[in-house]
Amino acid sequence: MADQRWSPAEQQVPDLLDDLMHMGSVEYSGTVIQQYKHAGTRRYLNLDGSGQAWQITVHPDTGGIGARRIDLDEAKALVLER
Repeated sequence: MADQRWSPAEQQVPDLLDDLMHMGSVEYSGTVIQQYKHAGTRRYLNLDGSGQAWQITVHPDTGGIGARRIDLDEAKALVLER
């Protein structure tokens, strides 16, 4: 996959690539975060260009985006959780 949107996933979670769909990106405090949805669990894995994992939340009333850095192992566990 030569598409730069896939670069963080290719580097950080090559074992999950076949199960991920690129859903778009969000910008948080100047950082572009790529969003990948797992085909089986329907949960999102969020990675920035450096491979840092993020947990993203959307405020239900305002639609505002919140994000926090998380460990890659935690992010993988969250995306694989059923």
